[in-house]
Amino acid sequence: MAEQEIIRKATEGNAEAFRLIVSQHQPLLYSVAYRFLGNGQDAEDMVQEAFIRLWKNLSKYRADVKLSTWLYKIVVNLCLDVLKSSHRRHQENLVEIKEKSKMNYSSADDEMNIRELHELIQEAASELTPRQKAVFILRDLEEMNVEEVGKILSMSPGNIKSNLYYARRQMSEKLKQYYQTTDKITIQ
Repeated sequence: MAEQEIIRKATEGNAEAFRLIVSQHQPLLYSVAYRFLGNGQDAEDMVQEAFIRLWKNLSKYRADVKLSTWLYKIVVNLCLDVLKSSHRRHQENLVEIKEKSKMNYSSADDEMNIRELHELIQEAASELTPRQKAVFILRDLEEMNVEEVGKILSMSPGNIKSNLYYARRQMSEKLKQYYQTTDKITIQ
């Protein structure tokens, strides 16, 4: 069944059609929310809230916008609201980023190094402004194009590129700082 047909049925109140939308989009939305929040339970809560909002506003859906883009926008805005709250700003965000692609590890050391790198990226990203973090996650980690990121965040291409530049620069500085510090440690 075509996506537009599923959306039409869901708009008419067909719960099975809505369940199909949820099952198709839930994994990607969870991935984005997890990268923003760094916590599985918080990510699940954001995804659930996004689907509640979708259900309530499905009649407002415009066919000229991809449903996935609309859902990403909902999740990103929910996550940005959480990140902007003073409670969330003060919590540590040191959790592992789930791998997008399956990798074969040649040794336990390789796996440990990759896990460490993911933790460093997550930690460094937690220090970005909410907008920079959003652009960095969507553009570099989720590999979306500038146009799609612009639609999700309601930002111009220039603003996206500017935020991405500063986010990448800060991420680079944090990672260089870490590796320069750890490279100087010698075992005697």
